[in-house]
Amino acid sequence: MKKPLKIIISGIGNRALPRDPLKSNWKGWVELINKMEEFHLVAAHDIDDSALKRTAELGYLKPQQLYRSLEKMLKNIDCDAILVSNPAQFHAQTIQAALERNLHMLVEKPFVSDVNEGKMLIREAKRRKIVMAVVQNWRYKDVGQLLRKAIKDNLIGGIGHIFFRYLRNRENPRYPSYIFREKSPLLYAMGIHHLDLFRYILDDDFASVSGNSFKPPWSFYKSDTGVNLFLKTKKGASVVYSGTISSLNNVIPQESLLIDGDMGSLVNESQWLEPPLYFYPKEKKEGINLSKEIKNTDIYTQYNIADQRILKNFYLAVVAGIKPACDASDALRSAVAVEACHSACQTGKTVYLRY
Repeated sequence: MKKPLKIIISGIGNRALPRDPLKSNWKGWVELINKMEEFHLVAAHDIDDSALKRTAELGYLKPQQLYRSLEKMLKNIDCDAILVSNPAQFHAQTIQAALERNLHMLVEKPFVSDVNEGKMLIREAKRRKIVMAVVQNWRYKDVGQLLRKAIKDNLIGGIGHIFFRYLRNRENPRYPSYIFREKSPLLYAMGIHHLDLFRYILDDDFASVSGNSFKPPWSFYKSDTGVNLFLKTKKGASVVYSGTISSLNNVIPQESLLIDGDMGSLVNESQWLEPPLYFYPKEKKEGINLSKEIKNTDIYTQYNIADQRILKNFYLAVVAGIKPACDASDALRSAVAVEACHSACQTGKTVYLRY
């Protein structure tokens, strides 16, 4: 094996280092990187002193390896790559600073908040021959991989439509206040995962979208927290997407996915796209469990499996030149879709996507 990549992290929030590990759905980037032979974590940055303190207290890095200033970290630390895990509104400026250091990048979703800015950054990365991959972990989960294979292998025939429902309670007054100021939080926090998954498994792009948004009276959010969307893909499949992060439901699973083809259906009922995944042949009432060989199906393990796959794919993209499973250009197309959905809900008009 080649020598490990020296990597730094910008943003040590809950995704990188869970504040309450016993209740977390994932180990976090810091712990995973620390345990992988492909990487050597050499520094981290965050503007929150408590995040830096936790990182040092847990023994992942020494105090002199922790920075409140991104610029100082980039200036002082010799490294090969950066994991951008800070809030989305800071992604573009972090990426630009890393580009100037010629660092390879793994960026948390969404890649950037502004599509035109994203295009400019991608052009610069290509000019500098820098790997710029994006975390889209619904692709890397076992069910995401099985869905793509089933559709690619023509298991259910030609795709007619996808029905997807998402019901989550994200109305937690203990969350940081900035959470409740997010624009269209369902779309930008979770819709980006779901729409990207649909693009990935269908090997297709969205052509148009119409829809509306809503918010219940008990919501803490400034923006609408729910959407009803109707999307058409370039190959002609229909996607009906309905969801909210203000549901008080504690009975039925968060996610419900049904994909109908002319030879059968694929069905997944889950919290966060964990198994099982069932195939129902046309006119049959008994399903076939496509995920029966998967041993570790719990939420925590499935998240960590996906994150490890993302990190290993990024490593190989840098050292072996393979194409990232989700590069920035690919991720930007999902960002375009999210923007179009938001616009459709705001205007009440059908939006035709331009990439």
